[in-house]
Amino acid sequence: MRFIPIGSEFAAVVEGIDLCAPLDSAEVAAIHAGMDRHAVLVFHDQPLTDEQQIAFTRSLGKIELNTANNVTRLDQRRLSIEMSDISNLDQHSNMLARDDRRRAFNLGNRLWHSDSSFKAVSAKYSLLSARIIPSASQCRVTPERNLSRIASRAAWRVGDLLFAQ
Repeated sequence: MRFIPIGSEFAAVVEGIDLCAPLDSAEVAAIHAGMDRHAVLVFHDQPLTDEQQIAFTRSLGKIELNTANNVTRLDQRRLSIEMSDISNLDQHSNMLARDDRRRAFNLGNRLWHSDSSFKAVSAKYSLLSARIIPSASQCRVTPERNLSRIASRAAWRVGDLLFAQ
């Protein structure tokens, strides 16, 4: 496993690991050490299923269940309670209507934040997974600049792990 720094401040791209497979204790220890050193880790080309992301997350520690910090009722959830869903999709993976209160709530997430940062015992990591990433021509900013912006906002956090497929 290699950690390749992004810029001169913090954050690193991680290569040489398959997060779709169960991790051994040495790999888990290396990721924790990488987080301690870089604060933000980016794993490219990791086509994780929800179940694989949950398994990877569990390998790093206890998962905070997402049961009461959202306007989406449990019977309307698209994802399991181990994951937060900040998409614009309903439980059937259809686009939410413009006037749906769940959509309005999720629009508040446009400014990046970590939901557990305000709690007395905050989360150790936030694991973010991008399943569909617009091409550079569809973005107003380059992917590198966007990552830099995310990393800058994450600087005060203990750490974030980003997955990009």
